[in-house]
Amino acid sequence: MRKVLFLLLSVLFLGGQVYAQSRTVTGRVTDGKDGSPIPGATIQIKGTNKGTMSTPDGSYKITVDNSNAVLTFSFVGYLVKELPANKEVLNVSLDTDNKQLSEVVVTGYTQVDRKKMVSSIAEVSSKQIENVPMPDVNQILQGRAPGVVTASSSGQPGSAQKVTIRGIGSLSAGAGPLYVIDGVIVNSGQFNYDNQTQSSDIMANLNPNDIESVNVLKDASATALYGSRGSNGVIVITTKKGKAGSSNVNFKAQYGFTSPSFGKWKQMSGQQAFDYEKDVLRLNGTSEDDIKAQYPDSLLNHMFDWRDAAFQNGRTENYQISSSGGNDKTKYYLSGAYFSQDGALINSGLKRYSVVSNIQHKVNDRLDIGMNLNLSYSDANNAGAGNRYSSPLLASFANSPMLNPYKPDGSLYTGLEAAWANSPTGDNFLYSVPLNTNRNYNFRGLGKMFLNYHVFDWLKFTQTVSADMIMARQKSFQDPTTADAFNPADNSKSGSILEASQSNRTITSQTSFSGNFNIGEKSQFDYLAMMEYVPTHFDGFNASGIGLASGKLNVLDAASTPQSVAGDSYDYRFVSYLGQLNYTYNNKYYLTGSIRRDGSSRFGPNNKYGTFYALGASWRVIDEAFMKSQHIFSNLKLRASYGTTGNASFGNYKWMALYKYNVGYNGAPGGFLDGIGNPDLTWEKSTNTNIGLDMGFLKDRLNVSVDLYNKKSTDLLMNVPIAPSVGQSTRPDNVGAIRNRGIEATVSSVNIQSKELTWTTDVTFAMNRNKVLKLYDHQPINNFEDFEQKIYTNTILKEGLPAYTWYLKEWAGVDPANGDPLWYTADGKTTNNINQAAYKTFGNTMPKFTMGFNNTVNYKGFSLSAFFYVSQGNEIFNATRRYGDADGSRFGWNYNVEAGQNYWTTPGQKADRPKPVIGGNRSSNSSSSRYLEDGSYIRLRNVTLGYNLPSNMLKAAKIQGIRVYVQGANLWTITNYSGVDPEIGYDGYEFFKYPVNKSVSFGVDITL
Repeated sequence: MRKVLFLLLSVLFLGGQVYAQSRTVTGRVTDGKDGSPIPGATIQIKGTNKGTMSTPDGSYKITVDNSNAVLTFSFVGYLVKELPANKEVLNVSLDTDNKQLSEVVVTGYTQVDRKKMVSSIAEVSSKQIENVPMPDVNQILQGRAPGVVTASSSGQPGSAQKVTIRGIGSLSAGAGPLYVIDGVIVNSGQFNYDNQTQSSDIMANLNPNDIESVNVLKDASATALYGSRGSNGVIVITTKKGKAGSSNVNFKAQYGFTSPSFGKWKQMSGQQAFDYEKDVLRLNGTSEDDIKAQYPDSLLNHMFDWRDAAFQNGRTENYQISSSGGNDKTKYYLSGAYFSQDGALINSGLKRYSVVSNIQHKVNDRLDIGMNLNLSYSDANNAGAGNRYSSPLLASFANSPMLNPYKPDGSLYTGLEAAWANSPTGDNFLYSVPLNTNRNYNFRGLGKMFLNYHVFDWLKFTQTVSADMIMARQKSFQDPTTADAFNPADNSKSGSILEASQSNRTITSQTSFSGNFNIGEKSQFDYLAMMEYVPTHFDGFNASGIGLASGKLNVLDAASTPQSVAGDSYDYRFVSYLGQLNYTYNNKYYLTGSIRRDGSSRFGPNNKYGTFYALGASWRVIDEAFMKSQHIFSNLKLRASYGTTGNASFGNYKWMALYKYNVGYNGAPGGFLDGIGNPDLTWEKSTNTNIGLDMGFLKDRLNVSVDLYNKKSTDLLMNVPIAPSVGQSTRPDNVGAIRNRGIEATVSSVNIQSKELTWTTDVTFAMNRNKVLKLYDHQPINNFEDFEQKIYTNTILKEGLPAYTWYLKEWAGVDPANGDPLWYTADGKTTNNINQAAYKTFGNTMPKFTMGFNNTVNYKGFSLSAFFYVSQGNEIFNATRRYGDADGSRFGWNYNVEAGQNYWTTPGQKADRPKPVIGGNRSSNSSSSRYLEDGSYIRLRNVTLGYNLPSNMLKAAKIQGIRVYVQGANLWTITNYSGVDPEIGYDGYEFFKYPVNKSVSFGVDITL
């Protein structure tokens, strides 16, 4: 009996011990510097595979089954900490790992340990990207990455951005960067048919909230791996992936309001225009009786504000649900999102739908596979270009406030009536815009499958196959009752329709071997060898017709008279072999070398292949013995690199003689010579030297990084003149050279850090100087054609000057004697005949320097950030002002307010503007330096106030975190520029620009 009792007591005791050993440990993981929460930290029971991850507020919960259990806390960029799990509440602070920092930087093909990095790479994190109410990631990059200049010539949501990295590196070939998404080169730019509309950018299909990081590769050691594709810099975009640990679901919702930002653009009110036009008539000799007859006071009762009618206050909406997580075997990230933003112009805007699925599975210790899928579809209601008569943009500038859109019976004029005979546009957009449409429908599918097989510890085989599929469709329709569809040939209201479809397919195959190994205790090597094959196929088709019986029949089949049928198709291919070898000695000295050999179908048989290379080195001075006793630096590293890259963005088949066969004679097909080609064409080449210094002070309370660079581009592809006897006036050749030099810096500081309050500041600075070194036959090129934008600008290419230097006749003011306009002649005298005036150079279109300035303050659960962008030193040609401030040349238009200020009226008067003469005063509004303005500006790009709800409020609902915020974008701009917006691309030419939106939005992020 006693044995049975002893056994029962033993079982009870052991059961109690087991029960006592199985318990839950909770706590928070925070930053050892500022006490801020660390979300995503890994908490693992040492010696087991059991673990969890911290929530957005840094809290965690884990069950331990052993009283002697030890918990390991780790996070990228922090020192690992181990603590015994002997408390129910265990709060942990992690310290930054300055010496053994293991965070990696993604460069597309490879990932580089930050400690070993020798390249000049600008990093933009997901925190700086997500929830910003802008559709294009290029817009969000502005000011975040030094050396990257982004600008838009249009405020249309989803419009194409002009992006340059370290200046203009090409004069006629593409000057934009290469884009890489999850290791695969992708297409960018406009794919919609150009039909006198605002531009579009396929990159706007990418959801910024799905982006984990954006790294901008700038120097040769970073870009040389991309060879002929990377001469203008590389933007590497990495989408979000799952992480091992607890899974979570995140819901984002954002709703806001938009309004157009008009800058300093002000037009005359109805009263001002009424008074101004009467005064102009007096100056031109019209009698008071005639003036009263033409301008009775009753006109003031029918004034109309065309600008107010053309623009709208709108909405912006952004919703997303995502889930991520996984375990040691499988990691996943899934996302679905919807974005919508109204444009500043009526009947314009963008809607985007996106789905992302990133999955990686570890089959066994040697094999892992994965698939990334990014599908997006956008529907853009695209506004007409500013030079189109039916565009509200043009009409808001042009239509006089004395021109009323409504008939006496209250109905709308169409613009075809006699009352509108003197209208500058001949169209009433209030009538036509709701009936006429221009829609862009863009689908993009990015897919990637990959396999990694670890053959040995030092050898990994990787095979990747990816596809970039773009289908762009456009439909443009003009109702038969509108002025835009009026056919003056037979005085009919015909109606018209155009449909276009373009598809682009790029397949990329990458086969690579990579790995790392050690020789001795101090020498470490890692390497990459890859073959890449990239074929691209493009098809385009468009058709148009006129003669529609009804506005409801807006399909091609309803058009009675076909107008045109056109289409084109092309293929091009790249095949590349590349390798990289990195060497580390004693964890202080780093060397890297890379080489790439590219073959492209864009060049003839003798020059198909080009070889590009780079060498780089860095020295971690901070780890030297002589630095141990000092207390100033917490980090000190010197970097240097030199290498070459290329550029093949000059179109296809340029080396071949080309013929066009879209002509005929007497019913028979025919063709004509369209280009004689040049079989000796070769790659544009760039050499890039970079020296960088990274410094940390006061235990990394202050971090500074500075880069100096010199980039020279040679063998520039340009069209050069040839003898007309061959049937062509130009042919392509490698004839030019250009140089960019500059300095870039980033400064990050922790100004205040305490348990409850932190204040940090981040500053980026970039200064670039550009110079044309060589042109064909050393001859300057005036008003040269911009290859990408296909426009002529008032600029000059001349050896010794920056590209895009303004070349204009110099404005000399107003003759006090008679009010005539004056310009300077070559000998410094003045003339009132513009044909006798001399041309002169005036600055250029590119800013002398740019800055980004961000302050972030965190107090308890609150956060406040304000980001400013600064662009200084560029000149803008305000071509719009030539029409609104034209000294009577556009009499009857709407006028800039300035047109009515200090214009010449009496002899001897010192006036700012010539005497206004109906029909124009001696071509006073011709292109000259009169309309050249300083384009410098400072803009409050983004300001956000957020609050994280306390975790103890959310535990009962099993919610990991809730953040609410209010955000403003483009709220405030300081500039002397008189136009709509000083944010102009590198062409520097502003002509009826679509204004950008400013917005205020409210949002919530919920993590379950």
